[in-house]
Amino acid sequence: MAARGFYLRVGDATTCGGKILTGDETLSWYGVAGAREDDAVSCGKHRGTYKIVGGTSDTWDEGRRLAGTLDSVSSCPCRARFIPSIPDCYIRDDTPEELAEKARLLAFATRREKEKKQEAEEKRLAEERDRNRVFAKSCLRGEGCNDAGEQPEPHTNFAPMAFYQAVPPTDPLSDNDVPQHAQAAKTKKPVEAIPKPKKRSALHKWWFGNHEETEYQRATAAATSAANAQMAVEGASVLGLIGGSAITSGTWAASRAARLGAIATSGPGAPIAALVIGMMPGRLNDGEQDFIDRMRLEQMREAPSRVRYTWESDSNGDLVPHGWHTPPGKDMVRVRKMAWDSSRKAYTFTTEEDPRITIIWTPDSSGVNVPANTGNQNPVRIPNPVVVDPLQENTSIEATTSPALEEKNFADYILVLPISDIPPIYIYLNAEHKYHVAPKGNPPLPAFPDAKTAKKRTPVKGGGSLRSRWKDPKGRIYEWDSQHGTVEIYDRSGRNHLGEFDPITGEQTKPADPTRKVEK
Repeated sequence: MAARGFYLRVGDATTCGGKILTGDETLSWYGVAGAREDDAVSCGKHRGTYKIVGGTSDTWDEGRRLAGTLDSVSSCPCRARFIPSIPDCYIRDDTPEELAEKARLLAFATRREKEKKQEAEEKRLAEERDRNRVFAKSCLRGEGCNDAGEQPEPHTNFAPMAFYQAVPPTDPLSDNDVPQHAQAAKTKKPVEAIPKPKKRSALHKWWFGNHEETEYQRATAAATSAANAQMAVEGASVLGLIGGSAITSGTWAASRAARLGAIATSGPGAPIAALVIGMMPGRLNDGEQDFIDRMRLEQMREAPSRVRYTWESDSNGDLVPHGWHTPPGKDMVRVRKMAWDSSRKAYTFTTEEDPRITIIWTPDSSGVNVPANTGNQNPVRIPNPVVVDPLQENTSIEATTSPALEEKNFADYILVLPISDIPPIYIYLNAEHKYHVAPKGNPPLPAFPDAKTAKKRTPVKGGGSLRSRWKDPKGRIYEWDSQHGTVEIYDRSGRNHLGEFDPITGEQTKPADPTRKVEK
């Protein structure tokens, strides 16, 4: 490709601030001597006089090539080029070397432009992926895909879960006495009661070993841990593992949980728990860049998750965990930090719904195994696996405990413990005042011991299951109110409502309602 250059004359400037000093008076450009190769030139940055180096290849004057912008430079240290002052030009064809150099430069520029576009696209995708990170997603979604599921899946596609239930105090209504975790811990010897090992000589230790000292250290460490755990859960209900595998060590507890019959669920760490850990899905999914890491979670008040869980009633009226695929707009889970409670010497978190439940965790263990049978009169049966279903299109999401009947209510949180090796924990609780499991003790209604189980007939309001029902020898009908944890009593015809009663004390909690009727 040809290039255009311009002839030079005396007085033309250099790019470093110098100028051409001499030329051929017989070669005049508009009355000014034309410049040639070897003519004198000054430098704007260095003292002395320098020469024009190089000239046009096909234009000569008395054996010297004419100076031109394409071919000439100053011999000064700046190696400056020249700035023409006249429009007279010449055309120079590129040499093979110049053509090759231009091709190389063009290829380089093209490659750099492509690389810049690629870098910009990668940055855009990285920023988009950063914005689209989630706490948990299905392993069926590949790297870079954080879409919500559309088909039923097992909970194991997301993360392992553990299920806990509050261990109540000794239950007068149960044949099985299950002691409180902390109470049982009191039977363990305190540190000061553990006998110290006998002093032994170095020869004795060398010959027989130091087993006595080792056993003493182990026993005192266990006793100290048990004492710390006892202090941490004082006045609270220990959470017993009823399904799955424990995700954290130590002891979980909840204050008021026993009275409320509260059940929580945790994924990567949480009490009463079916816990889902933020980073745990990394074992099931390639590419942890799809997940919200701990550092980001600590800065957030809520985080998106492609799965959330609730406690639902099955066809028998029993509580069971249920998972839901949650797309954008229905996926935000509250993120809260567990704080150090100096009085308990443990980490605590209090739920924001009423009635509030304080969840407690201590790294210490009481050394007492909580039995699988927690002594709860209404044991929870955990399906394996827990099914995760798509949410209905018109399902609305609320994080309160008093939703309209058609709303799907989530009482869930992501808890962050200020301990580096414990991942963030997803927990979900059953809202006590939202749902009370029908009693299954013997008798089921202590205040009405003659009432025996009868065939269910009345649908639960807003649900697909039927109310638990009992009848006594006189034919009176007793139906369970899962919203208030009370029993509604009707005469044998079912047409006369006699009132609402406490199933344990027999106290009437609401008067008769003449508008209420049930099938006989």
